[in-house]
Amino acid sequence: MITIENVVNPQVTMLLDSIAGKMAELKHPPLDKLSPEQSRTFYKIARTYFQPLHVDGVKITNSVIPSSHGHNIPIRIYTPSNVGPFSVLVYFHGGGWVFGDLDSCDNVCRYISLHANVIVISVGYRLAPEHKYPAAFLDAVEAVKWTYQHVESLNGDVSKIGIGGESSGGNLAAATAMYFRDEENIELSYQFLITPVLNYCFDTPSYQANYVYNLTTEKMKWFWGHYLQKPQDGLEIYASPLRSQNFDLLPKTLLVTAEFDPLRDEGSLYAECLTKAGVRVEHLHYNDLVHSFINMIGNGDRAKQALVEISSKLYNLHQP
Repeated sequence: MITIENVVNPQVTMLLDSIAGKMAELKHPPLDKLSPEQSRTFYKIARTYFQPLHVDGVKITNSVIPSSHGHNIPIRIYTPSNVGPFSVLVYFHGGGWVFGDLDSCDNVCRYISLHANVIVISVGYRLAPEHKYPAAFLDAVEAVKWTYQHVESLNGDVSKIGIGGESSGGNLAAATAMYFRDEENIELSYQFLITPVLNYCFDTPSYQANYVYNLTTEKMKWFWGHYLQKPQDGLEIYASPLRSQNFDLLPKTLLVTAEFDPLRDEGSLYAECLTKAGVRVEHLHYNDLVHSFINMIGNGDRAKQALVEISSKLYNLHQP
């Protein structure tokens, strides 16, 4: 019997090899010597290798949300050019809670707004370790409240407010969906989770596989170490939504996983938990892609093909 193993898409491998070569040239330090400030510098350099796709037909507005905690939360609003009212997606970027910003997810938000026909509100939440857990989560909650209060002036549909994000942003989205189910009189219509972080635990087969493509097990430990004030915080459901004992009544879900990603198995487990609780779930899995492929859409056909499918499924998700 011949077994065909999954392999990483060669366009993705080429991109990651180029970035790895540049990091070696710049003498990127090992994680035990890497500071958050250094990581942000290296991240911005690596980002220059990610080619954007040209996207027309979306209006873009920068604004801020005055937080009840005394600071302003920067946001970027993407509005399709056709006639609303639109579904609204409150979106959180990735970056391990340590780096990333409104610019790092700009191309993805433009594309999703246009092709899924949604208003995207991209949220620049506070970053760790300067602002540890639960600061980013609290900003996510504030962003949803603000959206709910201003949805009509945005030309949005109050019955179609969803929440989403990638990686650490997916973690914030899942946690915030649980919060609003339990604590507030705001009903979210859907959640959109791209390769999300869902559990402070490193014992799944996908973690044990020690993948070296973009995100590694050691990097995730480094991110969690900067995000949490103390390890015990990782046991809370707003840090680790997969640890919840109650998945009932969560919003319908589009969940995306990639094969060569340490987070693969916790994403799949989350989809199973939601399904068992009676939540409508669509789980898209890409067996030749890696963590953060969503940001590689301008570097090759495969990542773009995936985003085309994801955007189509997201469009269907917010339909009646």
